[in-house]
Amino acid sequence: MLKRIIFLLICSLFLKGFGQVSEFCGTTFMLNKWMAENPEKANQFLKLQEKADLEDKMAFANNYSAFRMQSATVYTIPVVFHVLHLNGPENISDAQINDAVYILNRDFRKLNPDTNLIVNEFKSLAADVSFEFRLASKDEFGNCTNGITRHYDAKTIWAGGLSDYVYTWNPTMYLNIYVVQTIGNGAAGYTYLPGTAPGISDAIVMRHDYVGSMGTSSLFSSRALTHEVGHWFNLQHVWGLTNSTGVQCGDDGVSDTPLTKGFGWCNLNNTAVCNPPIKENIQNYMDYAYCSRMFTIGQANRMTNSLLSLTAGRNNLSSTSNLVATGVINPISPCAPKADFNANASVVCLNQPVTFTDLSYNGSISNWQWTFKDGSSLNPTAQNPTATFSVSGLKEVKLKVANSIGADSLVKNVVTVLPGAGSGTTNISQGFENITFPDNQWITSTPFIGAGWIQNNTVGSGSNKCVMIDNYMDSPSDPCPIYTPMFDISNLPSPAITFDVAHSQNAGGSSDRLRVYYSVDCAASWNTLYSKAGASLHTLGTGIFASGAFSNPQASQWRNEVVSLSTISSATSVLFKFEFLRDSMNPGNNLFLDNINVQSASGINEWELTTDAIQLFPNPASQATELVFVSPASETVTIQITDVTGKVLMTDNDGLVFKGENRVKIDCSTLAKGVYFVTLNYRKQFYVKKLMID
Repeated sequence: MLKRIIFLLICSLFLKGFGQVSEFCGTTFMLNKWMAENPEKANQFLKLQEKADLEDKMAFANNYSAFRMQSATVYTIPVVFHVLHLNGPENISDAQINDAVYILNRDFRKLNPDTNLIVNEFKSLAADVSFEFRLASKDEFGNCTNGITRHYDAKTIWAGGLSDYVYTWNPTMYLNIYVVQTIGNGAAGYTYLPGTAPGISDAIVMRHDYVGSMGTSSLFSSRALTHEVGHWFNLQHVWGLTNSTGVQCGDDGVSDTPLTKGFGWCNLNNTAVCNPPIKENIQNYMDYAYCSRMFTIGQANRMTNSLLSLTAGRNNLSSTSNLVATGVINPISPCAPKADFNANASVVCLNQPVTFTDLSYNGSISNWQWTFKDGSSLNPTAQNPTATFSVSGLKEVKLKVANSIGADSLVKNVVTVLPGAGSGTTNISQGFENITFPDNQWITSTPFIGAGWIQNNTVGSGSNKCVMIDNYMDSPSDPCPIYTPMFDISNLPSPAITFDVAHSQNAGGSSDRLRVYYSVDCAASWNTLYSKAGASLHTLGTGIFASGAFSNPQASQWRNEVVSLSTISSATSVLFKFEFLRDSMNPGNNLFLDNINVQSASGINEWELTTDAIQLFPNPASQATELVFVSPASETVTIQITDVTGKVLMTDNDGLVFKGENRVKIDCSTLAKGVYFVTLNYRKQFYVKKLMID
């Protein structure tokens, strides 16, 4: 049933695209979290909602006549998109963003041609909200912008904390929209209702594949942003302040939207559920049915009231003075460009070609100038040149872009060039005594946040030097590698890579991980040799933990590791990579490496699987988790999930795993909150991991 487990996850993602998963929108999840953390402010918010509900009832009693008169006014809202990316598909194009703005304007002005498909009961209620959205041409400081900012930032894997909203422009002047790779709770997007956002978090966050109808998105997911903008202007889901469709009949405080349970699919033949024979507004943008085509007159009135309200400063957005300040009136054009670029490979060997792609933005570009440290290109003034590097190490690349308005430069350490054949000498231990680390043979890179590998000149294993990761004061945000020289092991009997390691968990049971990989194709692919985490990596002894920072490992606190290279014993050009990955939920303490050697070794024990070497990530989980472990060979395994009573909830018999690291995806979406146990039957041994569902 391994295939079945994997299929279930794929199926859940597939259904998510068709509105079958309740986490399409994370707005009420974030709202309820905020209310629980801020009970006094929550009461104020609920009173504001009661006031809005009362205003709606009064307007409805007058057939929304005041709104119909008011709707002759078109309100313009300045918009800025903040694209957070790691040079992946989440770095969506300007064209995709412009398409998203076009869709917002179409939907809010009732210019969408599919209004002819609105069912008869609601055609007369479909409203022109009279909101129009324009990309700003001035930033907060009056500088020229095209309304799109781009930031190379690991926050694109969005967690949702207040510290993630570092790029927000004044939300009383702009509608801020963040574009990210993933959102932690699995949602396509979310925002806060007016008056609930803590400061700079008064913004909309969207997954990149739910922005616009082109590029990484699609027609099918193109109206998710319309939905979130509705929330930003104080609309609830049509079933009210919950995040789940189909649970109970609810009211959104708008009189012309019927009571509804909400729909996670589009079935127009059976929508009179809560108050038969009255049909429910399944085609509303604030439902989940993915056949949305309309806002009602009452919703348009509620959004207009929000826009004109002092709450969260929404009333300033469409003021003439603000439209001038943001460059919507008398726009600035064109702008000087902002430099950005990427490479098609981040790790290469000497003289291996690397193609660079210009990702500059904010203005058209007429000139490009590239500079490559220890590298050369046939055309350094091309937009997208190819270069080669003749010296190993971490390479600095500079791009300068310009147009008639101005110029901008950017420098990145974007390419790691690994040393070539003959650079590594076997049977000589690297104790970091006689080198300055890193150099052109022993190479590392810096994580986006925190500290990477550094040389320690006061402690070591049998010496006073080593390399270490500061995981106590300055934990790294992403995997940290050390690349070794290239070795010829074809003449070594019983080849092995050996090293000394020292590491302390914390008393809470942290699961920092150290992996060792090898490559025989010049870093085109990497295979796992060694992987230990948690108590398996810990070297201080059971139940013994460092008090404060683990900064001075004693002789007894180092462990020598011997890893067989028998499966690649004929390799003439093999590279190794040591990689540290912190436990992102519960970082432990510092880790030290010393005396790395490629040598002959006898009596080598092949790496054995242990419970500590098996990981569930994420854990706690909500929608899905992964069972991660390294297998020395291809094996047939069985996986079971049981509850605390021992009842078997899921079984996968005779699943095949492969040599190296395996990541088995497990669907958790059907499990209620609580404690479960995942059991792996591997080589007739049982390994049990506790799984929390939240």
